[in-house]
This record gives sequence, C-alpha cells and structure tokens, in this order.
Amino acid sequence: MVNECPVERYRYSSDTTDAKSSHSTIASESKYNQDALLEMSDSVRLSLLRDNALGPWHEKLSSFLHTALRDEEMDDPVIDLDRIQHARLDKLLNELLNYAESVRITKFSAHFALGFRVDMSNAKNLRRAWRRRYREQYFMLDQRRCAVMVEGGHLKDVSFNACLIYNLSKWQTIGASPVSEIEANLQFEPGHWWLNITCAERDGIVAGSSENLTKGRYGIPTLPLLSGREEIGNGETGQYIREGTAQDMHFSLISQVGRQIRILRGHGLKSIFAPQAGLRYDGLYVIKRYGHKHDEATNVHRLVLTLERVPGQRPMEETQMIPRPAQLDDWALYEKLEGDKIKMLDGEATYLEWKLTREREKIEREDWRRARLFRASVQ
Repeated sequence: MVNECPVERYRYSSDTTDAKSSHSTIASESKYNQDALLEMSDSVRLSLLRDNALGPWHEKLSSFLHTALRDEEMDDPVIDLDRIQHARLDKLLNELLNYAESVRITKFSAHFALGFRVDMSNAKNLRRAWRRRYREQYFMLDQRRCAVMVEGGHLKDVSFNACLIYNLSKWQTIGASPVSEIEANLQFEPGHWWLNITCAERDGIVAGSSENLTKGRYGIPTLPLLSGREEIGNGETGQYIREGTAQDMHFSLISQVGRQIRILRGHGLKSIFAPQAGLRYDGLYVIKRYGHKHDEATNVHRLVLTLERVPGQRPMEETQMIPRPAQLDDWALYEKLEGDKIKMLDGEATYLEWKLTREREKIEREDWRRARLFRASVQ
C-alpha cells in the first residue's frame, strides 16, 4: 500500500474563474456529464481504497470541486440530484473528507500543500451546500439508487423467492427475449458484472442459477466458478480444484477438453482472480486437462481442472479492477435488500443465521487470499 502525504506532489490550480463562468463551464463541458463524473468519482475512490492516496485524478478532482462549488452560487445550479445520485458524488465527498481526517491525525497538517487544504475545504463546503439545497432527499439517495436497481438496473426482471432451497441464490427470473450469438458476443466482454448468478441467467450467458456447465441462450458453453478454489500457475494457466459429491464434479466437462468455454468467477471462489463481490465474466478459456479422483474411504470426490486463458482478450489486470466502487455500492444495497427480505419472510432467527454465515465466509476468503498473496510474495 502506498501512503502518499499530499505535500509537495499535490498541485493546486490557481484558477480564478468567476461563478458565472464556472456555471457555463460545468453546463457545457462533456467532462461534467453523468458518466464522466462517475468515472472520476470511481477512479478517485479506488485510489483512496487501494493506495490511500488521491491518485492520478487529483487535478481533475480539484478542478471539479472548485467549479461545482462556484456553481452552487448560481440561481439554477447545474449539478442536480440525478447527477449526484448517478455519479455517487455524495459518497465521493464523504470518502474525501474521511481521508482528509485520517491524514490530519497521522501527519503534520502544517506540511500539507495549500492546494490539498483548499480542495478539502471545497469538498466540505460543497457537501454542506448540497445538504442544504436537497435536505432529506440528499440523505435518501441510497433509497433512490435501490429503487432504480430493482426497477431497471442490476435486479431488473429478477425477484426474491425465500422458498428456493438452492444455496447460491434465492432469486429467480423469467428470463429475457433471445438474441443472436453475434449479439451475445458483442454484449459479453471480459469484465461484465452481475450481482448474482440469476442476473447472469436473465441476460442469457448461463441457462440456470446453478454452478454447472451450460450453453446458455446462445449455445456457448459457460462455466461459473462460484465455490471451490483456484491455484494460479505461470502466465495464463491455472487449476480449479473442487471437492464434494459426485454431482459436484462437472463430468460434462470431459467432453470439453481442448475446447474454449466462457468462465465466470464469483466472489465465493477462493482465488486471487475472484471479484470482491458479485459475479464477473472473465473471458474465454481453454480446458487443457480434466482430472478426477475418488477417495473411497471418505467418499469424497476431487476435481482438478486445468484452464488456460485465450490470448488477445482484455488483460486480467484490467478485468480484476471490476467491480468498481459504484458497483460495490450496488452490492451493499443488494445485500441489505436480501437481508431485509429474509428477515421479513423468514424471521429474525433465519436472518441472523444468514448474516453470520455471510460474515464467516467473507473472513475465511479474506484470510485465504492474504495467505496466497503472502506466499506469492516470498517465492
């Protein structure tokens, strides 16, 4: 982790553009549309999370904070609640101010560059202005995001069903209209992300909400790796290892040795490639080898699948950056929504059991990941 103290390296723009000019700029420039603001917000938040620093976007952030605060002085500010909601600007300001507080108590504040102190002051004043302008609506942004996610976002056309006994998902979907294989190939690029396997089923990349090889709606074999573990070898080759009953051994993969399949990785997989949350399409892989052993003494079956990533795709270094902070926001809303439904439909005891299981699995995966990364660092 990089600990960057914003002293000499942080530059402050001495732009003295007046409020009227700033209002015109923020209204006209494409860098202030919703998607551009989301990219900036995600990038800064990612730098704060991974490097404990503002990162390469700090100058654009500085410009935005200055311009947005001047925009608040106008009668009709350009930055409306929809932009704040879409770009997660409220969360950006919160994390910026939390970061400023953390470095304030660990560093000598007198050594901070003037620009950094001005930017944090602008962030604080901007948050105060938005809270004053939007009042309770500002504090209900997550409820608005959850409604959007259910109605037309990540959870569109999927519904919760507490009666489902399948342990990977209690969600179901009626599916969507079919599209051609060419459209499917254009739709699913490495890095495509879903909240759960049912959302992937809805979009047609898999044929069901189970951890089995399926051909989906477009006839392309896809294997979700949602449990088990993965040992990464040299280059783009690794081994997927799974232990369990005979039904868990993916025997249908024997016929796919030497062929290309799509690989999805879920957050429950013990792998340094597993996403932090949800389910991600990681690209095309070739099945190089299928191995199976059966311990008759314990009746435990063991699958070892050797996979090699097809070259020429989006690099895994980029693919692993997903989910982005905004997607992790949606994941947090999704978990809360699922927990609320379990509590309402199954009662407090079932909810607490579900919550404890989730926390235990999360800690176990994090411990496993730290151990693997440490082992790799000393080799």
